[in-house]
Amino acid sequence: MNMPPRVRAARIVLFLLAGILIITGLAALAQADAAQSSLDPYRGSSGLMSSAVYEAEQTAAAQMTIAQAGLAQGVVYAVIALVLAARFGKGSNILRIGTIVYGAWHCAIGTYTLGVTGSAAPTAMLMASLSELGAGVALIVFMAQKESVAWFSRPRR
Repeated sequence: MNMPPRVRAARIVLFLLAGILIITGLAALAQADAAQSSLDPYRGSSGLMSSAVYEAEQTAAAQMTIAQAGLAQGVVYAVIALVLAARFGKGSNILRIGTIVYGAWHCAIGTYTLGVTGSAAPTAMLMASLSELGAGVALIVFMAQKESVAWFSRPRR
């Protein structure tokens, strides 16, 4: 029995999601580092720091913290996605349900990240959140189809 097209599509979504999570995490880290580096000329200057520079410094520090957390989260989620995708050939119905839960988790995390960090997060993190949301929806839809149920419920040798 050949893997149905929608199951293959879900597998591709998992592989792409893993790559996107790692790449956008690294891009967010680079973007946040650039924001902090742009403030270097103002550090250590004598006198009081202007309120605009202080605000920019606080925003850059928040971006760096969010980017570091996003990169760590992205690596963990990428590993999970790769493990799930690798098991599609021999997986059982538990794997299908796990993929649906994983997709729902990405929908929740993507929505939460967009809502909470929308104004402070680097652009790369916002793109990762949108990617997570889209991939989560796609995984749920692909795994809920009849052909997916049949594939993961098939008898094994």
